[in-house]
Amino acid sequence: MRIQFLSLLAACAMAVPVAAQSQAIDQGNKTDKLILTYTGEIQPGQEEAFRQAAAKVAAGVEKEPGTQVYYWSMRADGKTFDVVEIYKDSAAFLAHVKDVRSNFADELKTQKGTKLVVYGDPDAEAKKAIEGLHPEYESPFAGFIH
Repeated sequence: MRIQFLSLLAACAMAVPVAAQSQAIDQGNKTDKLILTYTGEIQPGQEEAFRQAAAKVAAGVEKEPGTQVYYWSMRADGKTFDVVEIYKDSAAFLAHVKDVRSNFADELKTQKGTKLVVYGDPDAEAKKAIEGLHPEYESPFAGFIH
């Protein structure tokens, strides 16, 4: 059954002209969305305060109209965490940065950032707003975002 499925899949792939395949890939990359991953570590002795801060920040960020995903997760070591973020566009991301800095700066002193990766193409103003975090920028070359 598996071999039949793979054969059918291969036949379908060959039936689609190469030009149409590359067009679909190109169309999939045309988006203003920004995706970020932020990695941080909890400051020593700040575990409980950090968890309270994270909950408060997440609740505040949920109200931002252009923030589509803002998801915190903890690694197995219990001190390193990641935040996955998706924004409608650079303006939404810039609004997020301003909101977090003005409303949650004290709460976020319970952690320190170790890495920020930006997927997509933020505008110059958005890049300037986060330059102090020394972000790594990656450019998509295949795939899609719905």
